[in-house]
Amino acid sequence: MRKGFLSLLVAAFLPLNCSYAGQAPSASVLDAQQRFLQSSVQQTPFNAVVHVHSVSSTAVADDATMVWHIYRGEIITPIRGQQSGDISYAMAVEKGEEAVLPATPVLLTLCLNDDDSIPSDFYWPGTGAEFATTPELLQVAQLAGANSDNDQKEFAMCD
Repeated sequence: MRKGFLSLLVAAFLPLNCSYAGQAPSASVLDAQQRFLQSSVQQTPFNAVVHVHSVSSTAVADDATMVWHIYRGEIITPIRGQQSGDISYAMAVEKGEEAVLPATPVLLTLCLNDDDSIPSDFYWPGTGAEFATTPELLQVAQLAGANSDNDQKEFAMCD
């Protein structure tokens, strides 16, 4: 893995409001997070601010060590893809891993599910698919969505 990509990936997971010894995150960390979000919006078919209201779990059919966490939520601010209504998305996790509901609406980047073995409309493409809903990040996501190709069929984050 390239060092630059790893740094970008790590920066994307740092919450926008995190601090170290009372210090705000550096401008370079915020910039890296914004660049990662922009790339995520461009490389996934669904992006929106979502109020996640419930989660359930179900076994993964072919792997006894894994379960699906199925999150359900309401689209608050659409960016790319489905524009309104309720959605569900699946996340494969190790059996016993706790499902956590976000306390506030989150900005999600999700992949469209076309696999009947995954019990949801969308699936979580991996760590870094959920972002805090701040005015700065929302603006980055909306701009990236507006500049994305509506006819795009291939999405790098959705293998």
